[in-house]
Amino acid sequence: MSETIDRFGTEGDGMETRDIEELQSSFSTVFARKGELTEQFYCHLFTMMPEAKSLFKNDFHKQKEMFTSMLTNCLKTMVSNQNLSHVKDTLTKTREQFNIGPDEAGLAGEAMMAALEDVVGGDLSPAQKAAWKKAVDRVMQMMVTPGLLR
Repeated sequence: MSETIDRFGTEGDGMETRDIEELQSSFSTVFARKGELTEQFYCHLFTMMPEAKSLFKNDFHKQKEMFTSMLTNCLKTMVSNQNLSHVKDTLTKTREQFNIGPDEAGLAGEAMMAALEDVVGGDLSPAQKAAWKKAVDRVMQMMVTPGLLR
């Protein structure tokens, strides 16, 4: 049986060692294309949730920079085997600012996975894709479940 590691700030609900290894082995591929990944994320998000476009009227360029920064922070944290609880404030602010509930977080997770597939899908193994899905799902779950953000 694989070892499970608590990397995401909740007792007994971490990722398995092999998932962390898959994230680590694909990090440079994903990180190198984070700008394109951000663009594709918003394209998919706005297709899935057209109403979300109105949330970004003020400074969409700044929002994309903030998203890229948060993505980078989460990616670096995950691949370095660190606990994600330190991103609690950012996730909480994002949830509150955009009124993100479970449905919106689910769609955002789908948009992120679609963007990953578009941008680096051909460069990721099935195991790497599965690890990224777990990681994205976990971050979305943390965003909408305040009790997970200890």
